[in-house]
Amino acid sequence: MDSFTHTLTGLAIARAVDDERIGGWGSVAGLAMGFFPDTDFVLGLFNRRFYLEYHRDFTHSFILIPFYALLFSWILVRISKRPYFRSFYKVCLPVLLSHVVLDLLTSYGTMIFSPFFEHRYAWDLVFIVDLIFSGIIVIPLVVSFFWKRKARWLCRGSLMVLTAYILFCGLQHGRAMSLTEKFAKTLNVEVVEVASLPQPLSPFRWSNYVETRQNVYQGFVDFLRRSPRTPKGDPDDIGSSSSLSERLRRLNHLYQPPGAVQYVPYARWNGSPWVDKAFTTEGVKFYYWFARFPVVRSVQSNNGTHRVEFMDVRFSVPGIRMPFLYYVEFDDSGGIRSEGFTSDGRGK
Repeated sequence: MDSFTHTLTGLAIARAVDDERIGGWGSVAGLAMGFFPDTDFVLGLFNRRFYLEYHRDFTHSFILIPFYALLFSWILVRISKRPYFRSFYKVCLPVLLSHVVLDLLTSYGTMIFSPFFEHRYAWDLVFIVDLIFSGIIVIPLVVSFFWKRKARWLCRGSLMVLTAYILFCGLQHGRAMSLTEKFAKTLNVEVVEVASLPQPLSPFRWSNYVETRQNVYQGFVDFLRRSPRTPKGDPDDIGSSSSLSERLRRLNHLYQPPGAVQYVPYARWNGSPWVDKAFTTEGVKFYYWFARFPVVRSVQSNNGTHRVEFMDVRFSVPGIRMPFLYYVEFDDSGGIRSEGFTSDGRGK
């Protein structure tokens, strides 16, 4: 979930608690704790790999959160000069927990049992930036500042509506998963994993994935759509247009009604010796730890340079975005010339 929504959710929880003994300091605690786990963004100042390896790690751990709440409650008592440690703790703890739970709702992956386990958990229910989700928090919160007598109940009401919205997204996710599993059965091959991931702008839109030993299949569904649309633009033409309206038009034509979803296969590898060589590098091993549906995007040889590109189909929206590409370039002798994440879908 985006940091803005996290921070305002923390404020809404604090105003819902509304402990008079700490007054406005409760709101300060809610804002600070709502944002705190995302302070791991500073890891990106070192390098992108370091950020991907530790983002949503130790600051998002259910095991460590009670201790963070203790520490920050003590700090707030000292700063505010209000000796109500328990009052601060009953704001800090639920806000920190809410941050982790909201991140679990997305498909990025959160290491909730760090530092003992590095597995990334994801519930795949809500897109990382969900305007409906944010609106449910923001609108009652703004109203609460003008209708102060009902502030506590407005914020509590927004949290209840938010819970209902998440349950609704869960129902849509179940529909998408059923559709994905139905397609998986038609392949008549061993299936490694199936998933349905939330998409931007609508809880009725999902990206479906079926991973086999050879391929990753991706298809897009819109449960509100009744008639098929012809996809717009070249799937390999990433970021060619800076126009937001053009990208939204492409996005709108990508999703199909349940009975007309078109699944595109991506080969997990192509047998190239340069791909096999890339698999032995530490960078690609890390990428395959991070990626959920990694595939070989391309292999190119030119003037003694052999470039292998990998992508995570989880983040791909054909013709619109293709982030988190990783490449390795070898010379003719197999030595690594360069490697790392590309800046965009078009390459280094």
